[in-house]
Amino acid sequence: MKKSVVVIGKGPSVLQSTKEFIDSFDEVTICNFPPVDGFEQYIGTRATHHFLNIHDPNPYSKDILNNLGLKKMFNTHPQAEGESNLFSKCFPDHDVMYYKFYGQDLIPKFQEEHGFDPSCATIAFDYFVKKEEYYKIALVGFDCFKVGERGYYFPVEQTQESHRYLYRADGSTPFDEKGYRVQSNPHDSESTEKFVYDMVKLYNKELIWKTKT
Repeated sequence: MKKSVVVIGKGPSVLQSTKEFIDSFDEVTICNFPPVDGFEQYIGTRATHHFLNIHDPNPYSKDILNNLGLKKMFNTHPQAEGESNLFSKCFPDHDVMYYKFYGQDLIPKFQEEHGFDPSCATIAFDYFVKKEEYYKIALVGFDCFKVGERGYYFPVEQTQESHRYLYRADGSTPFDEKGYRVQSNPHDSESTEKFVYDMVKLYNKELIWKTKT
């Protein structure tokens, strides 16, 4: 059976999306603990897949987890060691298929083949574009970390505590105090865009980059 999937990043163009658009897809993928409360009208309330850096946790409540209905989770960190306790903190008593070594196995090969460091959302796109059963892939909030734009769709105040140090007014960190990106990102926006278009052509997929600015 052919399926459609939408990959939800955390870029500011999430706010151009709608729950109705998200719900029109067979499967929904989230990346690295996106804030859900208060943003349901943009990203919906369900997710089948979660690609996340388990070493940088921003745990969800049990209510959110139960509402999402996750089936599969992929650790995108390039090292899997030392993360077992973090996983149980983030997803207590939650029954999902967990791919602990996904980033550890994939990232070195990806960097060698494509020449840049993939983000969680890029890793998710790479996963689906190569699978025959997915004929259509949509990207939401997939803004490629452009300098001069807001980093994320949510305000700085909702950034997880472990990331607060990244927001300073003196230009010494990737974001200013208002959440705008002031430094380029190692995930490389131009390489990411080229990768997306090359892969959908190679694998003959339908792409909807609905919220691309």
